[in-house]
Amino acid sequence: MNIDNEKENDNNTVNEVESAEVKKVEKEVEETADKTADTAEKSTETTEQSKQPKPKKSNPILKAISIATKTVLWALIVITLTLLLITVASRKTDILGYRMYIIMSGSMEPTIHVKDAIITKQIDEPQNGDIIAFENGNMITVHRIIKVYTEGDNRLYQTKGDNNNADDPGLVQKTQVKGKVKYVLPFVGRTVLFLQSHFIVLILAIGIIVIIIIARRLI
Repeated sequence: MNIDNEKENDNNTVNEVESAEVKKVEKEVEETADKTADTAEKSTETTEQSKQPKPKKSNPILKAISIATKTVLWALIVITLTLLLITVASRKTDILGYRMYIIMSGSMEPTIHVKDAIITKQIDEPQNGDIIAFENGNMITVHRIIKVYTEGDNRLYQTKGDNNNADDPGLVQKTQVKGKVKYVLPFVGRTVLFLQSHFIVLILAIGIIVIIIIARRLI
């Protein structure tokens, strides 16, 4: 009986050893499979990354030229618009029958204030009550028509400033009329006068701003 028990114990020991070895082998196989899978994934990621196009490095010189060009173009646009505004306000430019004038007296207060800008439109027959711009010697006067006289085919206009106590001396002929006031622009006149008297300062300011913008974008 003792011999049989010993044999049985030896068999159990052998079975346990074999089972442990099998488990060890299975574990090694699983670890090897996991490592192979990880390696395959990393290889796939590396391949995909290598396929992606690398971002091109921007040329700093070309970048500087592009920024400078855009900034200078905007500055030129601002200067051009400023010159256009000043030219139109100089009363020498007629655009589709419209002209701009800047009021320099208070004779039309409170309807039109000093340094307001006005836009006039050429018309064929000014009517009583219209505010017109007309030649008065070497000046342009902007007053209201208070009476219309007809002499044959000719029409004459009596004018008066809203803020004046007396009528204007003499009558205005039709050929003297430059146009009827269509729009009053309160702040435009002051802006134009400032630009006319500080144009060089404006150009210098724009130049400084251009330099600052270019420098900040390059840094």
